[in-house]
Amino acid sequence: MGKRNYFKRGLSYLKRNGIRETFFKAAERLARDGAEAGYAPQTADEETLRVQRERSFARPYRFSILVPVYEPDPAVFAAMLKSVGDQTYGNWELILADSSEDESLRSTVMEFTEEYNIKCRDSFGGIHDKVRYIRTKGVKGIAANTNEALSHVQGDYTALLDHDDVLEKTALFDIMEAVEKKEDRLRDEGRLSRIMVIYTDEDKVSSDGTDYFDPNIKPGFDPVLLCTNNYICHFLAVKTDLAKSVGGFRPEFDGAQDHDFILRCTENLHESEIIHVPRVLYHWRSTKGSTSENPDAKLYAYKAGKAAVKAHLERKGIKATVTDSPHLGFFDIGYERIEGRVKTISAKSLDRWDKEDGDDTEYLFVLADDLKMADDDTLKDMMSCMQDDRIGAVTGKIIDRKKKVESAGFIRDGDGKMIPYMKGLPCHFSGYMHRASLDRLCEDASPDCMLVRRGAVISLDPLRLKDGYHIYYRHKAVFTRKR
Repeated sequence: MGKRNYFKRGLSYLKRNGIRETFFKAAERLARDGAEAGYAPQTADEETLRVQRERSFARPYRFSILVPVYEPDPAVFAAMLKSVGDQTYGNWELILADSSEDESLRSTVMEFTEEYNIKCRDSFGGIHDKVRYIRTKGVKGIAANTNEALSHVQGDYTALLDHDDVLEKTALFDIMEAVEKKEDRLRDEGRLSRIMVIYTDEDKVSSDGTDYFDPNIKPGFDPVLLCTNNYICHFLAVKTDLAKSVGGFRPEFDGAQDHDFILRCTENLHESEIIHVPRVLYHWRSTKGSTSENPDAKLYAYKAGKAAVKAHLERKGIKATVTDSPHLGFFDIGYERIEGRVKTISAKSLDRWDKEDGDDTEYLFVLADDLKMADDDTLKDMMSCMQDDRIGAVTGKIIDRKKKVESAGFIRDGDGKMIPYMKGLPCHFSGYMHRASLDRLCEDASPDCMLVRRGAVISLDPLRLKDGYHIYYRHKAVFTRKR
């Protein structure tokens, strides 16, 4: 099997979206493959591994790695175990909840513990040290299996690992180091140092473990993007108290139980309590029948994902529908319309705008004279995003006269400069990880195209919002430069 089954994936996309969209999808996929040709994850050299193994931390938290197990290929299961045993940070425990029909994997676990000189407790008794092997025959579903493992956790953080995936040797060390640095910085600032959730970048690996591809380089925490897809996914670690307080994993969301779990874990956290470690530390194995190889393999998972997002929005008091986007596993959010008084301002007159001009306008719509809205419904759709009272401004996608993306919101580059996101992308492409075609938060809006909540704005030129407000990129709000 190659990297992915293009024929099967392409046929599925064609059935859902038609010939025209499939042509653009294929062109974009080939372009990405070309850009990522020769990709390989960055691995630490032996000297780095040695230094990490000898490093001591002031607060060495223990990580409990949960692995729900059901009928894995013995070779890939052994590779998963080895990737845990090879971790340079040693304060971990591995909890395996095995609901396979037979007990053949027990011998593989015992061989692993003997090779790494690790004591193991299983269903038959023994002394617990680092590995716990639990037979859960009769337990139905991945959520119930994971909950069984969660009930045995003794560590400070609970981390999730699939039975056929593998970790980089430095995964736990890099997470522990990131937590310690963030805690120290928060303490220096006189703030409460409480790190509740950590996640890393990931990629995919072929079934034989020789070919790495599709690196997923993730942004910082974005609650809007998280509603469109579980971009956090792997590798995830959650403070154990939090994991248990939200009720663990819910069987009614099997297939998307991780998405539902992370939504519940993060929905009441401050962004300072969440860390993104920007390194590929998790390798998601692409095997026949997995969603990484064939998105149609588990259609029930996407149905469960939509239900999880819908439940999350309802808990937040946001009225919306959740539907499939053209890309399986990615969702569109349709917010219920709201009413409000809107004042339209030409982008040319921003420097003359007076926020104290005395009228009772609730929203300001800034639009350049040479921009054309996709349709008359665009402004109302942008206003619907204001249903979330944390949103201070909404911007859209601007298409230039060459049918390329001029901006899809703005992000900050490595030098701290604001740059237009996805600039130059062909307008029919969805962008890296489809992020030009998904709603998300951004760091700035185009001064030529933005809807602003009047009570949230400090200035329009440049756009500055009061603390606590965010800028929303609405991918369906499309504006084109007039010829």
